[in-house]
Amino acid sequence: MNITEDKERLIARYLNGDCPPHEYQELIEWLQSSEENQQLFYRIKDTWDASLKEKESANEELIRFYKSRADSNQNASKRIYLWKWPAAVAAVLFIGLLITTIFNTDTASNGMVSYSVPLGSRSELVLADGSYVYLNAGSTLSYPSVFDENARVVTLTGEAYFEVESDKSHPFIVNTSDLEVKVTGTKFNVSTYDDNEYTAVSLVEGKVTLDVPGRKKEVVLKPGEKVSFYPNKRNIHMVSADWDTEIGWTKGVFSFKEVNFRELVKRLERWYDVELNYNSKELDSMIYKGTFKNEETIWQVLDALKLTTPIDYKKDGFRKFEIIYKPM
Repeated sequence: MNITEDKERLIARYLNGDCPPHEYQELIEWLQSSEENQQLFYRIKDTWDASLKEKESANEELIRFYKSRADSNQNASKRIYLWKWPAAVAAVLFIGLLITTIFNTDTASNGMVSYSVPLGSRSELVLADGSYVYLNAGSTLSYPSVFDENARVVTLTGEAYFEVESDKSHPFIVNTSDLEVKVTGTKFNVSTYDDNEYTAVSLVEGKVTLDVPGRKKEVVLKPGEKVSFYPNKRNIHMVSADWDTEIGWTKGVFSFKEVNFRELVKRLERWYDVELNYNSKELDSMIYKGTFKNEETIWQVLDALKLTTPIDYKKDGFRKFEIIYKPM
């Protein structure tokens, strides 16, 4: 597919951070018009990100700085820390934000609406009762265009943060493949991706009850608590919630504590809409902690990992990377 010269200039202005609001809207409309346009945009952006990577790699002083920090922080538990790259390294590229408005909404004949957010994106919507829902990458929320007179019922796959309008006579229910979350008016987060081993619910304020299969009593959450349900083991795990980790994604801040390499890879694949492949068991023993904004490119994140973890990587196709274990 060929790209017109004016669209090429428009994309270049966006990547340089010089895109005024009216041109930004023009770019959004062009992206929405076809899947081919989206793929073309990503191909151009991949080339752009790679060129930034080459410039960063040439900055030996910066590399030495990060290496010194990595060496001084590693310990016997193999806890790996990632740091946010300084803004001076490259232009700020808000990965995913440009595509945030590109989603799929289907309305069935029975009045049910299915709202899907693609990988590499985030979005938000307001339901008929005034409740706000923030959807993370790769998520789908199904809900009626008008709630019935008994309850407000929605179905979720993926991850969502809810701010539910209070209405004690009409409970708000979130159905997942594993459990039922019931509230009246509250703020809470639900993570229930199909490729996860668990469904997690974190309560910010209010009250939440969970109907868990195999348990006679409902599980009640208090503000500041997080419960994870593992359907294969039929057990639950309750801890204090860390809000930077649980809901930072709603503001484009990704924070994680004590996650293994496989879990980290899953999250990066969702956030950046990429495929990361590896086949080393040694990497599964690595434990990660880190915080960064969704402004770094995937190249920058992988370079940070490379400096603090015994890995290398190479591009292995369109938005595909192979991660290679390299003992230090």
